[in-house]
Amino acid sequence: MSEINRTKEQFSPEERRARLRAFADRMLACAEKLPDPETLPEIERAVRVGNRIERLYARADASEAAAAKSKLEVHQHTAALQSAKADIVRQAEHTALCQRRERMRDDEMLRNEPKLARRLIEQRTGRPLEDYLAMRQAEAEVSATEDGP
Repeated sequence: MSEINRTKEQFSPEERRARLRAFADRMLACAEKLPDPETLPEIERAVRVGNRIERLYARADASEAAAAKSKLEVHQHTAALQSAKADIVRQAEHTALCQRRERMRDDEMLRNEPKLARRLIEQRTGRPLEDYLAMRQAEAEVSATEDGP
């Protein structure tokens, strides 16, 4: 019954590492209290106990190093995502600015050189000038409703 309860307990990785290190500390404290080995079987047992304690510490150290590396990777990934989002926003702002400038140049050209403007706009957009102007009018209406009350 107690075995079932123990398996159901959930510990965070930090808690597991702390418990593992505490267990190794207790084992080391107990091993230090043992009398010095005198016979071959006692020496073998002391070496095995020492190896087990050393393996526990190595496992705890490796787990802590992996956790630190994982945290660093998460931090770097988060920073890269934020940088990418900022780049996307800058790119969108730049595109919007370029489109506004292009529309302003088109308006200026339509006022001063209408025939040339028609030919250049139709070449650039690949559609008739009337369709281009209708699309711009629709965009203006949409932006006016978005900016409205």
